[in-house]
Amino acid sequence: MSVLEMLDDEECYLVAMMDDPSGIELAEFSFRDDTPGRPDPCYRIRDYQWSWYGCDETFQIDQCSRSIGKSEGIIIRGHAFPFNYPGQEMLLTAPELNHLDPLTSKIEDKFVNGTRLARAMLPIVKGGGIRHQPQFQASFVNGSKIMGRLPNRDGRGVKGQHPLVLEHDEAQDYPTQGWMELIETMKAGVPGAKWRAHGVSRGVRDMYYKMTAGENTEIPFYVHRFYGMHRPTWSDEEREQKIAIYGGSRENPDYRRNIYGDHGDVTNPVFVLARLMACVRKNETAEATEYNESVYAQIRMEGETLIAKGIPAGDMVQLPQSHLDQEYKSYWAGMDIGFTNDPSELLVFGQLTRTVAGHKIDVLRLLTRVHMMRISAPDQEEVVEAIFKFYGDRLRALSMDKTGAGLPIWQHMERSPIRARVKGYGFSEKRKVEFDDRELKGKETQLDAMIEKNAIVFATDKLRDLVDAKRVELPYDTELLTEFQGQTVQYSRDEGSTAGQRKHYGGGSFHTLDATKLMVLGKELDAIEEMERRANEWAPVLDQFGL
Repeated sequence: MSVLEMLDDEECYLVAMMDDPSGIELAEFSFRDDTPGRPDPCYRIRDYQWSWYGCDETFQIDQCSRSIGKSEGIIIRGHAFPFNYPGQEMLLTAPELNHLDPLTSKIEDKFVNGTRLARAMLPIVKGGGIRHQPQFQASFVNGSKIMGRLPNRDGRGVKGQHPLVLEHDEAQDYPTQGWMELIETMKAGVPGAKWRAHGVSRGVRDMYYKMTAGENTEIPFYVHRFYGMHRPTWSDEEREQKIAIYGGSRENPDYRRNIYGDHGDVTNPVFVLARLMACVRKNETAEATEYNESVYAQIRMEGETLIAKGIPAGDMVQLPQSHLDQEYKSYWAGMDIGFTNDPSELLVFGQLTRTVAGHKIDVLRLLTRVHMMRISAPDQEEVVEAIFKFYGDRLRALSMDKTGAGLPIWQHMERSPIRARVKGYGFSEKRKVEFDDRELKGKETQLDAMIEKNAIVFATDKLRDLVDAKRVELPYDTELLTEFQGQTVQYSRDEGSTAGQRKHYGGGSFHTLDATKLMVLGKELDAIEEMERRANEWAPVLDQFGL
């Protein structure tokens, strides 16, 4: 007589529920769902999750949106694992502890504080068979184990593990060397073996992309794709809200990745076109027409013309008196420098206050664009001095590239009376950009506890934020707008961290855009740079020499 013949109907049903590696039956039998508004606390998975959680492929990977149920499936399968795999091991891995700890904590809770059936799987020993140091491990009465491991940067954290079931979370952030070690640890040839990788694309062409795109033919992952609209709570209101959050368009790369799970293009435009054009005055009103025709000043200079006519470069700077209206609280300028094939572009923005939906916000309005082609360094200096003379003390700063072609002008400005308001930056340098919210140690000051970022990345992000918030006002200058629309950004893996990525900006002629970024850099860092200047002035003499 078999064991099953000794069981009554209810006991047979219980065995059938436990004998399901997907864990769905056991979860719906023993889990509670105390979400407010539900008619009862019975836990039920969603319709689309049946085929997803119950898939029997050996290699599986998710290319899904956020909040679709990836972690939920891991917890369900972790709860069912010891009932289905006596004497075997399950490995839970994620790039960082803040990813892994919520999973191991929730699985542990299912056994420690769940049903009597689940508690009976834990041995009656100190700690209940669960330890957290040096890393999470749960041991069960039938010899099965659930282990949590971090890969570390070089992947050695998962080296030497040989699980039958592998749950691989946040795979899009997992280091490449960690992927290599996982490939070697899998018992792929053993019946019941499973490797499930879960993630949301970040647009990086890395191992996660290769696995979801089928580029690694040696490990043919079965790809699950579920979108945000699969959620039962999805609505037209949520769609419009997410469109607004992710840049105002369904074509925005962030919307496509987080809602559709789409990798997006290899390169993406820096600005969402709809958001950028919302900042452009297109003669839609009388005020917009006046701005384009009478306020916005575009000055174009060519070296050959200046030489032929004998016109001093500074005399070419003729600007409308309306630029000096009191509505402009201050002016901020940026200058990208070239001499021969590349022009110099000098842009001046006026800061004024607008009332939008009852709220007052500061807006940067482009007033002047000076385009200089094949203009010598001394003549460009004349133009800069003429700009400062016209706008006066309200011109807070002109920020310029002090590397490459900009170095000669930057050095010459050392002797100029306006030197204090001319700022120099290198796009590849790192700058202190914001305060780190941490407790100061020892003799540390606020300036010591600051976050440093790459100048070009910081400036681009800030400019994009200003555009998205409609805090920039641009004229209908098609040449300028073509540059703003033309630059692209591509993401790649930063192997220096487990979850980092680098931004690479597409090359091309983006001189007005670079001048705008320099303006933003000078404005955003003005307060921090003033703090640094005062700290150096007031510091004791010996401190300034590091003594």
